[in-house]
Amino acid sequence: EVYLFVTKKILFNLIGKPAAWFDKNIVDGLMNLLGKITAKLSELIKGIQSGKVQDYALYFFGGIAGLVLVFIYLWK
Repeated sequence: EVYLFVTKKILFNLIGKPAAWFDKNIVDGLMNLLGKITAKLSELIKGIQSGKVQDYALYFFGGIAGLVLVFIYLWK
């Protein structure tokens, strides 16, 4: 009886239920949020994907130029 009381009432109810709530609401909610963010970002990126190497080269060198400008600005 004491073992059943300790395990069921104390461990399961006081520790297990809050842990299950945290897992269901916080952890699962965070994972669902990350999934939704990934889906939205993929919709945005899909618009700039053309399949043309020239476009990707332009994006690449534009990014390099932007980074160079940032480093020049921060270096001063």
